[in-house]
Amino acid sequence: MVFSTVESRAFALLGPVEPWMQMTNGVVGPDDIGGPMNIDAGYRWNVPVVTYGFDASFLNYFGSNGVAAVRRATQILNNLPPASQMVLTNYPFDSQHENRSAAAQTLFDLKSRTLALLLEQLGLTQPARSIFVLRQFSPALLVPGPPYYELGESSWVGWAIPDYIVQRNFDPQTLLPTPYVNFSRYTGAVFSGLSGNYMAIGPVNSSVSPIKALADFSSGWGIYYNGLTYDDVGGLSFLLSTNNLNYETLLPGVVGVGANADSFVKGALRPGVDKVTFIPQPVNEQSGAFLPTTNYFTDSYLTNGILLQQQVARVVSQPDFLFSAGDVGADSPTFRFFTRTGTTNWLNHAAANGNPNGAGPGVIQPQVQIVFNKLGPLYLAGGIPDGLSSFDAGYWGSFDGTTNAPVTYPIPQAGTNQMVVRMWLISGTVLQQRFDWKLSSQSGTQFAMQTSTNLTDWATLFKVTNNGSVCTFLNSNPSSVNRFYRLIPSE
Repeated sequence: MVFSTVESRAFALLGPVEPWMQMTNGVVGPDDIGGPMNIDAGYRWNVPVVTYGFDASFLNYFGSNGVAAVRRATQILNNLPPASQMVLTNYPFDSQHENRSAAAQTLFDLKSRTLALLLEQLGLTQPARSIFVLRQFSPALLVPGPPYYELGESSWVGWAIPDYIVQRNFDPQTLLPTPYVNFSRYTGAVFSGLSGNYMAIGPVNSSVSPIKALADFSSGWGIYYNGLTYDDVGGLSFLLSTNNLNYETLLPGVVGVGANADSFVKGALRPGVDKVTFIPQPVNEQSGAFLPTTNYFTDSYLTNGILLQQQVARVVSQPDFLFSAGDVGADSPTFRFFTRTGTTNWLNHAAANGNPNGAGPGVIQPQVQIVFNKLGPLYLAGGIPDGLSSFDAGYWGSFDGTTNAPVTYPIPQAGTNQMVVRMWLISGTVLQQRFDWKLSSQSGTQFAMQTSTNLTDWATLFKVTNNGSVCTFLNSNPSSVNRFYRLIPSE
């Protein structure tokens, strides 16, 4: 079978949310940090070196193996050639693999998630979600057919694009919108139902699992990526290309050196920096405090169509990318994997590029903090004590295609540790209240979550071991009006 390579790849650009990008039309969700940009409105770093580091929370939870996993992710990016030397056909359409041992242990690969998050903070967003975007709703987008109203892609031609539906997924060769992601053809349909109007996107051939870019955050239990896909590299190549010219200002903290010590050009028409390299932020070995580092580089800019260069330096006192571990599920009864810095501090240079009301282009500026959730056990109850069940939502791990046993997190710890047991009380579909038990005890101490209706007779619901993680208990529809809960050391 012969496949055409025309319109078989794509990338999407990330930027600050525009006013029309709302959850009510499905463009952004509660965990999104930005929205899909047009091809001329991308955001990028305009320094060639960025630093990264780990705070105490990350080191205590993930240890040296976690540090190594993050470094493997940064090394994949560092191994990329400059954008001017990239040959996209050297990269596969699919770099996803499965480790069955890790899948059986419901593990998520820390390196792969880190790599996807770094792509996001380099200016890329999820291409599969950005193929068709509902900009504004019109009744003309509906065809009656209860319980939903739907109008598919074939009916949009000639009128809906771009006023009502926009395309934000671009071919890296032509830079034109495309419905493909890594050789998989997608289609869309506008739905209207009880939850509002939204765009649904899926593969044309629903019997075949589509190949996604790593930027789509499409990894599950036991899934790992051994590198970037064609689409991921295509997006980075576009953003960092020396042929991609935008007016940009240099980041705060950049100063002139040498002949430019007393005078340097801060704002100018600039090409892409060609390559971004990640380096560790220096650390004081005794105190663990971050140490400042100075990165010297040659900055290129255009004046009257002439390419000029100046010598500059940037003093970095804190990591541009700070990795942490924490409790990121305290604001919602959902199982969240991470949180990270948003796009609100990204610099929009649309006006300087001739579009006063535009969404971009612009410059990404630090600091970026990525906080991985301290994934712990998840328990569900639909009537207490009957119906209690545990669910392996997943845990962090490190694994690859070797026969080595997966590394699991958190790392074993000695001494005192703190664990959170969180109960969300839900009545029907309405969240009533959140209760937290914060346990400080010797690592490995086991506790029992118990319930009672009279404060005399107690039944054990489940037991947890203090390993520093966050245990989540979703308690729906308790079976009695009065009920009490306690968490006590287990005998």
